[in-house]
Amino acid sequence: MSREGPVPLRPPVERGAVLRCLDYPVGREPPARTRALIEAAVDEARQLIDARGAWCALEPARCGEVGLLPIDAEGLALGLVTLGPMLEGRVAQLQANGALTRALILDACGSAAAEEAADLLSVRVLQGVGMIAGGGGAVGTPGCRLSPGYGGWSLDHQPALLAHIGAHRLEVTLTPGHMMTPRKSISFAMWLGATQRPAEGLAGCAACGLRRCRVVVRPSSFPFASESP
Repeated sequence: MSREGPVPLRPPVERGAVLRCLDYPVGREPPARTRALIEAAVDEARQLIDARGAWCALEPARCGEVGLLPIDAEGLALGLVTLGPMLEGRVAQLQANGALTRALILDACGSAAAEEAADLLSVRVLQGVGMIAGGGGAVGTPGCRLSPGYGGWSLDHQPALLAHIGAHRLEVTLTPGHMMTPRKSISFAMWLGATQRPAEGLAGCAACGLRRCRVVVRPSSFPFASESP
């Protein structure tokens, strides 16, 4: 089983992604004071984030080891990213000092950055398995990122997933409830070259075919995207 990591990642912490994490509707701008807080939080987040990732390839026939049902696919990649502990430590400090709005915004920056880091690692995975060229040109079709706790993939399979990836290399651990520490960490799987994909595209709700999911980031053209979980 091939592995790579830890590798450094540089999530940009884009303002639009932060606004989505704060549940701002598309096209709606926050008030001037809030905009200033967001800009300051983005700058601070970029200083606090120490994003790293690791991934491994798993034979599709072994997908049951991490709780996935088999599909017709050429490969299966498992990934993990983390932002490290500094950002969430700063959020906790702000909360303790009563700066709840600043804490909320900084936490949203962390959530946005974690998703960006997972996307960056996904691209690195696809380059590693030869599905996209170094310049980004697509030469294959991956499935989107799927994470335990979403759709029908139970969090109970998180320990096996992290064991395959080697989460200790990123200093990521699990609570008794299978939640990751540091909290701003994302584990995922991606089917490679699947002919019966549960989802299409690199990542994102607009291209995802999952019928049951607790989180919708943006509207999809699929008629079932708005179905309740």
